[in-house]
Amino acid sequence: MKKIIAIDVGNSETTVGVGSSNGWTGYRFTTRKTITSDELLMMFKTIIDLKPTEENLIEGGVICSVVPQITNSVATATSKFISKEVTVVGPGVKTGLKVNIDNPKELGPDRIANSIGGYIKAQSPVVIVDLGTATTFDLVNEKKEYLGGAIAPGIKISLDALNARTSSLKSVELETPKNVVGKNTYEAIQSGLIFGHTSMIDSMIEKIILESGLKPKIFITGGLGKVIHPLMNIKSKYEEDLTLDGLEEIYKLNN
Repeated sequence: MKKIIAIDVGNSETTVGVGSSNGWTGYRFTTRKTITSDELLMMFKTIIDLKPTEENLIEGGVICSVVPQITNSVATATSKFISKEVTVVGPGVKTGLKVNIDNPKELGPDRIANSIGGYIKAQSPVVIVDLGTATTFDLVNEKKEYLGGAIAPGIKISLDALNARTSSLKSVELETPKNVVGKNTYEAIQSGLIFGHTSMIDSMIEKIILESGLKPKIFITGGLGKVIHPLMNIKSKYEEDLTLDGLEEIYKLNN
């Protein structure tokens, strides 16, 4: 079975997937805004384990990036790594998604990929919540039309702001505390971050459903989705590779 390389360049972390929606082998590393294509190529060769028999099965690559400073470097490194041209999600690239917002060009390529990945799995109206640097909400209807969404500060951003703006509050591990009511400052911060963010997500989804009049399926993705999803009241499904699945669909439409 042929595979592709799909790369999601986020503000904090870059995810590389080798495979297809039938199964991805994933690699993650911290996004550096000053990294060069040569450094990236060396990194790919170091961290991505391609067996000799697999190399001939890589038919192409696709990239979405919200860090324009390094988009070209990532594309160049990927193209050299697989010895093939790569598709970069952006203007002129087919997505199959009709974007019904004031300025479609404002919609980030990662959110486009998420929306496509979510719709493919749902085949119905869908809300996608991505817990990354920011926590994003995206709404797609049954006609595969992107209707809009919401952006909130992510959990890590909230923690960083708390540390930066307060003198006596220290950083904590982003894991679920035993109780909502913390018995010490450490637990209290964890509770506010984790349970507070979960409640925000539940409430936002309820408001989106009420305002849209749709009955969407709900997908949760992003690194911290694993932590938040089990705590949610609203029925939803965690899809770790939703962005990669969406990128694969975009690749198919353009190759």
